[in-house]
Amino acid sequence: MAVTVPTVASSTTGTLNAPGVGSGLDVKGLVSQLMAAEQQPLTLLANQEADLQAKLSSLGSIKGSLSSLQSAAQALASAGTASYTASVSDSSVLSATASSSAVAGSYSVSVDGSKLAQGQKIVAPGRSSTSTAIGTGTLKIEFGTRTVSGNPAVTSFSADDDKTKSLVIDSSNNTLAGIRDAINAANAGVTASIINTGDSANPYRLALSSNATGAANTMRLSVSNDAGLGALLNYDPTDPAPTFTETQSAQDAQFTVDGVAITSPSNTVTDAIPGVTLTLARKAGINTTTVALQRSSNNLSSALSSLVSAYNSTTKTIADATAKGAVMQGQSTVLNMQRQVRNLFGGAQHTGGAYSTLSQLGISFQVDGSLKLDSTKLSAALSANLGDASSLATALGNALGNAIDSMIGKAGLIANQTDGINRTITDIGSRRTHLQDRLAATQARYQKQFSALDTLISGMNSTSTYLTQQLANLPGAYTSNKG
Repeated sequence: MAVTVPTVASSTTGTLNAPGVGSGLDVKGLVSQLMAAEQQPLTLLANQEADLQAKLSSLGSIKGSLSSLQSAAQALASAGTASYTASVSDSSVLSATASSSAVAGSYSVSVDGSKLAQGQKIVAPGRSSTSTAIGTGTLKIEFGTRTVSGNPAVTSFSADDDKTKSLVIDSSNNTLAGIRDAINAANAGVTASIINTGDSANPYRLALSSNATGAANTMRLSVSNDAGLGALLNYDPTDPAPTFTETQSAQDAQFTVDGVAITSPSNTVTDAIPGVTLTLARKAGINTTTVALQRSSNNLSSALSSLVSAYNSTTKTIADATAKGAVMQGQSTVLNMQRQVRNLFGGAQHTGGAYSTLSQLGISFQVDGSLKLDSTKLSAALSANLGDASSLATALGNALGNAIDSMIGKAGLIANQTDGINRTITDIGSRRTHLQDRLAATQARYQKQFSALDTLISGMNSTSTYLTQQLANLPGAYTSNKG
């Protein structure tokens, strides 16, 4: 009789031969089912890797939240030291801004509108055309200080070699327009323009303006190699009858602070009052205004509010990540970071002032672990002692910033966690590759074995059929016709 083999449902796993032809053995289905069982370790590795990738993503969210909290802490530390405002009784005389190094106080500032800092302006003799060639040569532009001393008075000029600039005037730029463009392109600290006076003979005049203010920015011009060009451009500020006409002299600003005379090459003065920048305005006459410096609570109040919001956001992010069933449930490193941050918010900062805890500024923990800011209590605390509140804010901001850096920095806790997970993922990749190679060999072996079995069964079936036929032909063989 023929050998009967049970039929097994076929699988699509792998590339397999068709079912056995001679025996009816489902080689493809058998190998597929066996390989499905063999591949269970691959499924386990895939699940492990997916879990690790989810942990990486969660750590990334926690790191981002802690980074935002660190930024808020740094802003708080800055607000604790930069909390001054400057007010001016007459803003038409000057404006003022204060930095963190300012000192509370009041200053009387007198400004003479005619003695503000200004740059020099000079104008050359007129020319009939802007496009007529003048001459060629080398123009040297110098800046320095013009002084008048002695009796009789003697005018002298002291040049600053670091500000000297030379430029070549040749056939490509030796017209009035060309000289203007060459000076502007040289970045020599001078702006050149051409003024049309409307004069019928020589209306075009070259005008030069120093870009910087102050007495030390007086110009001197000299031309070498060409007398014609020199006749136009030579200018000596000590010459009683110079070629150029000076329309505005270079001068320093002169003003007083509490009666003390001060000079400045600029109308923006940063060193007259410590920590204060004064910007002098050109108001006619001598005018006096008061500059008052006071501590301001606005920046500090805003920074504390931002810190509370950042803390609550970080707390929620960590709570979601470590909740029951979450990917980081029970993760000790993350929970320890959360406790460390919470302890800093709830602990004391011993600054020696009236305030040592955030609760004294109206910031307290709620039942759910979040922070709440009582704006009324905060306002009262800042009004009562802004300096000590600022000291507490600076100390807490710095402590938080340093603590969080140990968590999210390059050598921090999260970096160590991330590195460990990435190493495990890399190891899983190596194990997967090795397992896939082994599975390929196993599948090939199963395929070979069942193909051989198929051939064997097919041969056995052929032999069985042959023997049946031979037995049927033997004398006296039983047939249905003979009964």
